[in-house]
Amino acid sequence: MTDFSYLHITGVNDLPGYRAAAAFTTKSSEVFKETEEISPRHVSDKVSYMPWGADDQMPYDIINLIESDETLSTCQMFNAEVCYGSGLVYQTDEMCKRNVVNEVEEFFLDNDMASYFLGVCQDFKHFGFAVSVIILNEQGNKVVRVLRKETCYVRFALANKEGVIPQVLYANWRNSVRAEQVEVIPLLNPQSPWTDLQAQVKKGKRKFAVVSRVPTPDSTYYPIPYYASLFKGKWYNIKQLIGVAKEAKLKNSAPIKYHIEIAKSFWSNIFKAESITDRVKQQERVNEEKDNIINFLTGMENSGKVLFSEFYVSPNGEEQHDVVINKIETDKEGGDCFANVGCARQSSSKLDFALAGTTFGLRTSSRR
Repeated sequence: MTDFSYLHITGVNDLPGYRAAAAFTTKSSEVFKETEEISPRHVSDKVSYMPWGADDQMPYDIINLIESDETLSTCQMFNAEVCYGSGLVYQTDEMCKRNVVNEVEEFFLDNDMASYFLGVCQDFKHFGFAVSVIILNEQGNKVVRVLRKETCYVRFALANKEGVIPQVLYANWRNSVRAEQVEVIPLLNPQSPWTDLQAQVKKGKRKFAVVSRVPTPDSTYYPIPYYASLFKGKWYNIKQLIGVAKEAKLKNSAPIKYHIEIAKSFWSNIFKAESITDRVKQQERVNEEKDNIINFLTGMENSGKVLFSEFYVSPNGEEQHDVVINKIETDKEGGDCFANVGCARQSSSKLDFALAGTTFGLRTSSRR
């Protein structure tokens, strides 16, 4: 997926001649779907890395999806705060020598451990792993600095023949980067970090990356977080659609008759095929294609045809599987799905909102 956050894609368009509208949203399930083979990327002749997703934008797509939902983003923040707990607590009692107490206090004065610890908790809850950097003194016998490297800006170098990843690369991967903009940091072997540290110190190295992972069923370079099922399922999209539909009804009281889910790859393929790079022209092309979809729907309505396929057919007659059309039965009740959306969001993020004093409009009974 590519970051098209600057484009106005999600929204509601009226169906000309009908007291109805069509809602456009982005397919959230595409964030973990790779249609292309993932191959190593080269920063220079000597440095290469494995991209995070086919287009190397997966962490930013995940963040965007989380931030687009107020309930999910609140859940994630709450989970991180629970993980943080009371923060890092250290104790220097009367058994400690005075010089030890001074060294500990000096270390905490030079390292913002509260910010580091909370940041690591955020990375764990968002991506399932965290990367820290430790810096030793000149003698190589004491850690003097501990830093957090934001996980979304970290990429792993290719593993060697033994399956060990030797380095991490730190840069702003949202944009194209040059070799001089990439910080290459030796990575301690996660299977035996202490032994590896001793060996690296003997070679004169003093700066190292340390990766901590939450165990997951897979063992890829970048683990898929536990809440991925939320985006792969339907509840996230349903909740987004509810907001779009409610807003449309408040504005013009036109009911939503069609829900169109468009994969981001659909737009990137169009822009690539037509060589459109200017943002203004990209938005114009998005508007043009949305008009084509509206014309396709109104054409069916005018001719009395029934929508058998769930896919959009372009003006040139090609069926577009990246554009899914869902017809909404406006004459039927929606059941309890509106109330159950909150429960689905809480379950996927392992949060009980009763802990935060918040309840959704579900009817519960005290009878057992």
